[in-house]
Amino acid sequence: MRGYQSEALTLRTYPYAESHKIAVFLTRNFGKVRGVAYGAQKAKGRFSGALEPLTHLRLTFSRKENQELASLKNCEILQVFPGYQLSLEVNLHFSYFAELLVEFSREEEESELLFRLSLAVLEATQKISIDRVARYFELWLLKLEGVLPSLEAKLPPTLAEKVYAMMKIPAAELETVQLSGEENRRLESLSGQLIECHLEKRLKTKKMLKELL
Repeated sequence: MRGYQSEALTLRTYPYAESHKIAVFLTRNFGKVRGVAYGAQKAKGRFSGALEPLTHLRLTFSRKENQELASLKNCEILQVFPGYQLSLEVNLHFSYFAELLVEFSREEEESELLFRLSLAVLEATQKISIDRVARYFELWLLKLEGVLPSLEAKLPPTLAEKVYAMMKIPAAELETVQLSGEENRRLESLSGQLIECHLEKRLKTKKMLKELL
């Protein structure tokens, strides 16, 4: 059984047996990784806090060749993004971001650009409007996937120009490009349609955002 280590973001967890959990991560070096966290359902243990959604950590795991589930050995927390401390809106968007990453990441595939994008977006949510950050994240996911169309054909010229300007700057500087409420709604509609078309389904968390906000 071979050992591995990588930076990672926790995406989601599932109960497994009486006291364990199956966790899904986006890793910097190995793409999407699914593994068993033994004893993780106990109140106190080596995985305490590390399996909260979108926690940035250093993940150590082992896995046999062609084995679907890894065995998680250690999770060292590097950074926490507590969306629930900011607002319900931010917390719901964090759930949406995690589901997007589950869908757009691939197993056994190095994901440096996707990982860097995700960290930059999460850090930007501490000071940038969550709507603005969400649109930036959606568009960059589509671009990295190679399915972002020419925006001039989909948006008014002035809005297309603003979007291109947004995508040329770091997420932390998004407030330098101003979008009206109507422009944000139009962009949200387009990115939502493109994601739904690409994935061939509507994400559960996207539906939840529409219903609750």
